[in-house]
Amino acid sequence: MKTLKIGICGVGNVGGAVLDTLNKNPEIIQSQGGVHLEVVLVGARKGKAAVENKQLNVVEDLKEVAASNEIDVLVELIGGCDLAKELVETAIKNGKHVVTANKALIASHGDELFKLAKEKNVQIGFEASVAGGTPVIKALREGLVANKVQWFAGILNGTTNFILSEMSDKNTNFDDALKQAQDLGLAEADPTMDIDGTDAAQKASILAALAFKVPFDFKSVSYGGIDQVDPEDLKYAAELGYAIKHIAYGSLVDEEVSVSAYPTLVSKELLLSQVGQQMNALDICCEDMGSTVYYGPGAGPKPTASAVIADLVDIANGGWPSQDSAKKVNKITKKTASFPRYLRLNVKNEPGAIAKISSIFANEDISIEALIQHEARKLPEDLQDTVPVVIISGSVSEEIISKLITNLESMKEIDTKVRQFRIHNAV
Repeated sequence: MKTLKIGICGVGNVGGAVLDTLNKNPEIIQSQGGVHLEVVLVGARKGKAAVENKQLNVVEDLKEVAASNEIDVLVELIGGCDLAKELVETAIKNGKHVVTANKALIASHGDELFKLAKEKNVQIGFEASVAGGTPVIKALREGLVANKVQWFAGILNGTTNFILSEMSDKNTNFDDALKQAQDLGLAEADPTMDIDGTDAAQKASILAALAFKVPFDFKSVSYGGIDQVDPEDLKYAAELGYAIKHIAYGSLVDEEVSVSAYPTLVSKELLLSQVGQQMNALDICCEDMGSTVYYGPGAGPKPTASAVIADLVDIANGGWPSQDSAKKVNKITKKTASFPRYLRLNVKNEPGAIAKISSIFANEDISIEALIQHEARKLPEDLQDTVPVVIISGSVSEEIISKLITNLESMKEIDTKVRQFRIHNAV
């Protein structure tokens, strides 16, 4: 039986789970994967105190692990970009394979790392960087290799999905839902990268590189966060037959690739709308075949450790064709795809106001597919003379919707900012 000698840098939640799984399930891995995975060196800045198994060889200098001639593969689990990139480059230059869960590293430096890996004839496994234990990278690399991907849409951040689920299902406000996520260990003490959409956008850029053969280009991904969503939006969305989810989206149209991640209304006819709590899901639509949906736990130490170990087994058994930057012919454009839109605005209760709003839509050649006008729902005192209006528009680009909103907000008949979300209803 093959033996793969492993060096691990980082023994936090994920690193600890990897060590624990390797210790508890060696027979399962050997019988199902056909390989013996042996941890020969661990890098932990706090030394042996950070590692439960005192029999392991532990060093405090992480660079010593990356440069070691004893290992076949480096498992990088420290996160961040600077030191992680240095460790990965060192390992590759030393002829070692790499497995990482580091989405920021791959999203920002993937092309140069894969180029270096190809030169040194080694592999980089990064299944754990997107959707945790749900094998979406493997699906794109292997399962859908014979297909042309047209678009993907996914819930790629468990923290934001938990918060939106709590707000929708239990009428919880954003702050309380976030605190509950933190109390359950689903959100970091500083959840900024989850809440503002950065995490999902990094993952979307990785998926786009695989799906559309574009460079790993996180800087070209547009994104926004769930702090824009309030309970009123969730109520109106439900009334219209939608759920609000944070959706990472990528599409290839006329050789132009657009990648983004925003709060989005998802039709309740689609499986993505039913994905609750901290779960992840990805819908990949291919030409001639249609959609396939991948669902599972997207975060947490154990699911991520599962993906890390799956990569180790794959590398031991030959790995995959190189992620060849030289063959990438497309690029991510700043122009985003067009979507139908949900807009919510507070309109002064005056004759002719709705007609004036309709004329602004007509001037931009944007259709109004639906309009809901209810009596005010306990509006603040300064808005008592206004009526909330929700409009569903036809498909429109980001550039045009921005212009429309500017024109609407300049009207004296409209109070407060106009709220706007995309709508995903592809079937």
